[in-house]
Amino acid sequence: MRKPNGYGSIKKMSGNRRRPFVFVITKNGKQKPMGYFCTQTEAEIYAADYNKKNNRILHGHEITFAELFYRWLPFYVDKHQPSKSTISSYHISFRHCIPLHDMPLKKIKYYHLQDIIDTVKRNGLSYSTCKKIRSTISLMYKYALIMEYVDKSYASLLNLGRNKQIRPHKPFTRQKINKLWANLEIEGVDTVLILIYTGMRIGELLELTKDSVYLRQKYIKITKSKTCNGLRAIPIHEKIFSLIQERMNTAGKNFVCTKDGKPYNYSTYCTVWDKIMTVINARHTTHDCRHTCATLLDNADVNENAKRRILGHSISDVTNGVYTHKDIRQLRKAINKIR
Repeated sequence: MRKPNGYGSIKKMSGNRRRPFVFVITKNGKQKPMGYFCTQTEAEIYAADYNKKNNRILHGHEITFAELFYRWLPFYVDKHQPSKSTISSYHISFRHCIPLHDMPLKKIKYYHLQDIIDTVKRNGLSYSTCKKIRSTISLMYKYALIMEYVDKSYASLLNLGRNKQIRPHKPFTRQKINKLWANLEIEGVDTVLILIYTGMRIGELLELTKDSVYLRQKYIKITKSKTCNGLRAIPIHEKIFSLIQERMNTAGKNFVCTKDGKPYNYSTYCTVWDKIMTVINARHTTHDCRHTCATLLDNADVNENAKRRILGHSISDVTNGVYTHKDIRQLRKAINKIR
């Protein structure tokens, strides 16, 4: 669609630039750059907003799926402050929706969205990947309804099929845990033990900063998690206290960093994880550490309410959820039952 006179234009600059797209307007016969962008979609959004503010609305413009994503994500991040790993998962889900990117929202029907899910399944990706895609689409369309870009959402109708686990989670055996203790000199082995004895999610560990670790009071405060219940205080088990002390004395703001003080992302940590699994001759995922912690707590006959609070699980029972309070000393006593 041809843009009206005075609307401005988007150009892609030559060379290897971090922000190659520029939105320019003509003033006094000269082109003036108004902003630089990583993608053309971001530039289009800026151009549309700029013209709207200056009463130069592009009549007939229909917001696309990609434009919705770039409008929704900053709004959602500002309101909910999700973790970096969560934001990354939204971008990954968005990339799975490439066939929809240039489609106007009002022309996207149920079968277009369902085809995205079906294609991901045919490509052999996991049930959780499909679930994340549906969640991303649902959040985007909630925003679209609020902004009145659409008058209906098909997200709740999307069918994910049955959840067939490719490899069910299994806890570390006592033998494997002992092997971890015997190989503490290997990079990252301490973090595996910390995951096992705290029940933290890998995302929570990688996001954890040193100012959220309270050595004197012997607990860790989780301030960024994938769920509301995940925001919690985790008592430090006496067996890993020295490991946590050593991490606190390393370089970097984050609790888990490389030797030069740089924080790990999930990809770089997985490289370390795979090397550790080779050393102890095991095939575990990072999430198996949470299953191990839950199993150890269960084997130690830890109170169900305390176990849920340590792991950051929801408490459905009203009595336990509202009227029962477990302070950090009680939770520390509970977790130290693990051997």
